[in-house]
Amino acid sequence: MKNYIAAALGGALIAVAASKVLGLDSALHAWREPVAATEPQVQPLVPLSIDEGWVQSGHPNFRAVEIERSPESGVSAGLWACDGPSTFEWHFGTDETVHLLEGEVQVSYLGREFVLKPQDKATFWAGTRAIWRVPQHARKVFVLHDPGRLVRWWRHFFPPTEAG
Repeated sequence: MKNYIAAALGGALIAVAASKVLGLDSALHAWREPVAATEPQVQPLVPLSIDEGWVQSGHPNFRAVEIERSPESGVSAGLWACDGPSTFEWHFGTDETVHLLEGEVQVSYLGREFVLKPQDKATFWAGTRAIWRVPQHARKVFVLHDPGRLVRWWRHFFPPTEAG
């Protein structure tokens, strides 16, 4: 029985190593990759609803569109917009990096206050929350990435600290 288990584990290791060496991961990506654009694709922002309990003031008008998703890595990217004035608490289910394109956002996150203006970038960790104040309008590019179980576990036992 032990020989069968050892053989199975050895075979699995060889299969994984062979897929990396032979580039099977690259072949799978090429098989599933999007077709190269030959003309522009219209992807308008569509209304986005959030939990009403997140809204602290105002009546934000949220819109978003996912523009790309990688099935292999679990990364997705898109555009998001909000018309204010409004204040809301955003709950991050995955790591999110944002790049503000238009407008201004006043952010309270992990005990710090900062302002995002056009061309600013910020990263927010999965499992955290931030207060966003949108005085008029904000438009951002977002990239979502699941940090994985190990990182989530690490952050659970060693959580991000507030500014000190």
